[in-house]
Formats: sequence, structure tokens, C-alpha cells
Amino acid sequence: MALRLRKEDDQWVQTFKAAGQSHLHRVEEETHLGVCDQEPDLNLELYQDNKVVTDLINAALGTQAEKLSLQFETDVQRTYHVFEADNTAIEVCLDDGVVKTADAQSVICEVEFELKQGAVKTLIQFAQQWINRYSLWLDVRSKAERGNLLALGQAASPAVHAKTLTLNKDITAEQALKKIVENCLGQFLPNMAVIADGVTEAEHIHQARVSLRRLRSALKHFSGWSGELNPVWEERISELFRKLGDTRDEDAIRTEVLPVIQQHGSPELLLPVSAQPSKELSTIFTSADTIKLLLDLLAFAYSEEDSDSKTGGLKKHIKKSLDKLHHKVINNAEHFSELEVTEQHKIRKQAKQLRYCVEFISSLYPNKKVQQYLKQLQPVQNTLGQYNDLFIAEGIFNNVVEQDPSFWFALGWVKAKQPQLQKRSAKALQTFSQAETFW
Repeated sequence: MALRLRKEDDQWVQTFKAAGQSHLHRVEEETHLGVCDQEPDLNLELYQDNKVVTDLINAALGTQAEKLSLQFETDVQRTYHVFEADNTAIEVCLDDGVVKTADAQSVICEVEFELKQGAVKTLIQFAQQWINRYSLWLDVRSKAERGNLLALGQAASPAVHAKTLTLNKDITAEQALKKIVENCLGQFLPNMAVIADGVTEAEHIHQARVSLRRLRSALKHFSGWSGELNPVWEERISELFRKLGDTRDEDAIRTEVLPVIQQHGSPELLLPVSAQPSKELSTIFTSADTIKLLLDLLAFAYSEEDSDSKTGGLKKHIKKSLDKLHHKVINNAEHFSELEVTEQHKIRKQAKQLRYCVEFISSLYPNKKVQQYLKQLQPVQNTLGQYNDLFIAEGIFNNVVEQDPSFWFALGWVKAKQPQLQKRSAKALQTFSQAETFW
């Protein structure tokens, strides 16, 4: 959240801003102070009749309101116009200038689309035309966030993790799917903005990958919940996921596998660090194709359901989807060791997707039963994940052993360990096959 004093021509305006329920919504309260002889002080008493704003300020500041001080300031030239399209009013603002502290400054050049009246879907369709014409890309970071980072001397905010989703039991399956897509985008978009801006850290890439896996899981296994889904979306999301690279796999081998190998007598092993092509990723995540995909997903998430859609029936859809996925995971429990490695790893992916799908709808069921089910699923994920790590490690070690013969021991160790993890994985699956479902 942010408190801002802004001078527009000779008029001063005090504004409170805070994040809303999504990146398309926010809490905003403006107070026009008029012409002032000198720069006015912040006045929190202006919000005493606004309970929402007052509660947010009290939660953030407590009794320290008097300690508020200027952290940064922006100096921008704003050009704006309100457009009308399909009974929708959209304000488009071009902001050009800088955000600055006493010691540093950063350039701002952005176009902001604000829905004044009408449908979100029309807003998104309107913005798409500008993106096509002017090569704009999607950045959900506010000026306040960038100013705060500048004041702290940081390049990027911490990576955004998945947030718990709470669904209303009375909504339709299609409405639930839209909430799920919105939740996944809420995790992806802030991390994507950092990647696109070329200031990413490893955790931003990891959380972007997690959000894309969650989104793919929902679109794949809940596809029957809506007739509005475009089959191309899942394919394009998969492409984005692959382009984020495999550096996270290398990190896992570095932190999880190599230390264990060294405990078993291996010499110290230093895995070469793959340079993440940040410029290439920035190009991918600012491309027109990527932005169109994201706007299509946002348009789906915020579109109004067709008037002839029936309410209710959500749990019936959940049961059908989760029954199918649950049985995919356990169908080959007795014959896991006989499967091809690719089929074994397919079960690992399905187990992960099952967890994501359960988490999406968990608020609709007794928490105790949900947690009991997830607790029984966890050993399957753990053992299959460790089993998969051994094959990833084998591939990586094969690539470096010619340049570094010290990896021969490590290569032999992971190959010898694979049959053991295969048996443990099979046992975990057999145990999980007896688990009672809660839906």
C-alpha cells in the first residue's frame, strides 16, 4: 500500500492506494486538497470516515503513524484520454518521467489502462489493440513498488508464492475454474514482470515455473468445467514453461544429490553453473504472443458467465475430475517397476498435478480430511521426486564427466541408487492406493 501526495498543475491531491483482490482491482481513495502555498503534510484524518482505508492503515502502522516520512518521489508527465468502446469507459494514461530518492533515480515510461465503467473483458480487448500497435508488455508492478525498491536499494521484490484459494460452495464449476485461473495468474504475473525486466533471481524463475505448472494442471484436469477454454492455451503455457529452462533442476542436484554423494566417499564435486539467458527470457516474456496469451487468460478469468449457465453442481464436477486423476496415479501401483522410465515419470507428474488440483478445491471440504489425504500423497511425491532426480543427475553428470573425471564416482552412484528408489516408489504408490478419497 502507499500514501501519495501529488501535484497536478497547481492542485494538490492526497491518495491512498492498496492492492485489491487481483491485479485488475485495487483500493484507491483520492482527496483533493486544492491550491496550497507550500507542499502539504500527509493527513491521515482524511480517511476517518472510510473504514476500509482506516483498517488497512491501522494494520500497517499501528501506533507509528507519526513516524511516516518521505521515501521516494515521482516526477512524471501524464497524458491521458478516456476512450469509449462497447458501453465501456477506459482511461488510458501515458506516464513519462522518473522515480527518485535522494541518492538514485529510475526512468518510468508506462501506459496505464484503467476501467472507469463497463466490462473488464472489453478493457482487455481494448488493451490488446494497443499492445499489437505499440509493442507494449504487461507489468503489474506499481510506481510505489518500484519507488520502494529504489529506496531500499533493491532491484526486485521477493518472488511471489502461491496464495491459498477460497471458493464459494454455491458457484458453478465454470466460475470456480475462473477463480483458479485468476489465482494462478496472481502468482505468475509479478514474477513474470521481474523476469521480463531483466532483474530476475533464481526464485522468481522457480515460482514462475510453479505457477505455470499449477495453471496447466487446472486447464488439463478441469477442462470439462467450461466451454470457453481454448485448447491452444495449455500448449502455449507448456512452451513458456520449457523456455524458463532447467536451471532449477541443476539447483536441485547441487543441493539435494551432490551432498549425499559426497557423504558416501565422493571427492568434492563442483557442478558447472549454467548461465540463465536473462536477455532471451526477457524477450520471450515481453513478446506479443506471450502478452496475448496472458490477456486471453485474464479475459477468461474475469468474463461474466453465460446467462443460461446453471448454478450448483460444482462438487459433482470435482468428483469426476479428481476420481479420474486419482486413478491415473494409482492404476499401475502394482506394476510400477515394470513400466518404462518415461511412464514412471509420467506418474510423478500426475501425482504433482493431483496435489495442485486438491489444493485448488480444498476450501470446499473438511480441512482434516483434505490434510489426511495430502499427507498420504506426500510420500509418493517425495520418493518419485527423488527417483526422478537420479535420472536428471545421470544426464547432467554424463555431460560433464568427460571434462571432469571426478564425476565418474557420482555417475556410478546415481545409477546404482536408481533400483532402490524404484522399489521405494512402488511401495509408496501401493500404500497410497489404499487411501480414502474425501471428495
